[in-house]
Amino acid sequence: MTREIEQLHKEVKMMRKDLEDIKVMLVPEVKPTKEEVKAIEQGRKDHARGDYVEWKEYAKRKGKRFVS
Repeated sequence: MTREIEQLHKEVKMMRKDLEDIKVMLVPEVKPTKEEVKAIEQGRKDHARGDYVEWKEYAKRKGKRFVS
């Protein structure tokens, strides 16, 4: 029984590795530009101050249909 569990564990680890490889191929990681990093940092500051609009409100203002 222990040998079967070890084999199963080995197969699961191999599948995880394969899935990670597929993820890397399908969703390549890109380095953000300096402007993008600044925008992200500003967005975090805005959010921390509570200076943001909920998605439902934004969609309503833009006349878009929102599905929750």
